[in-house]
Amino acid sequence: MTRTQAERRASTQAKLLDATVEALVGVGYAGTSTTEICRRAGVSQGALFRYWPTKGELLADAAAHLLGRVTTAYEQAFAGRGGVGAREALEALWETYRQPDLQAAVELYVAARTDQELATALARIEPAHRANLQRIATQVMDPALVALPGFAPFVELALAAVQGASIGAAVVDTSHDVILDALERLVEPRK
Repeated sequence: MTRTQAERRASTQAKLLDATVEALVGVGYAGTSTTEICRRAGVSQGALFRYWPTKGELLADAAAHLLGRVTTAYEQAFAGRGGVGAREALEALWETYRQPDLQAAVELYVAARTDQELATALARIEPAHRANLQRIATQVMDPALVALPGFAPFVELALAAVQGASIGAAVVDTSHDVILDALERLVEPRK
């Protein structure tokens, strides 16, 4: 069966996005050149620049691609379930951030501190990603927790704490139980 032009284009873009994530995980931000990405994807640089005029745009789309996959995996962990307690949701979030692919996102967010083009491109995708995470938390967590006045800030705090701990874990192996216990007590203080 012959693929259409649109199917070939989508396949090439997916290869390039996957190769970008692989490069970020494998050689870090500093080693993720367009040459390295194209080598991993098995396509020419001309193909890459046909879809992304700048490396920053490619990296932002790779982050959106990756975060979409990670968010879907987190959501599927609770498929068909509601009423999940804070601890179970936090443990799943921790496990999500321990996945090697998510280190690609960490690489990008750290690099954005000094790369203004990348920071601008990531700022374009971040609001939708945060809104999606809030939506998932609202759907899967216990309605009594969701009804708390500080629920949305709690989700943001949990994300920030787990993200920070996952970055720090590369240097110091801190027990995640301490962090998760403290977060859990914020919304379920009697435990």
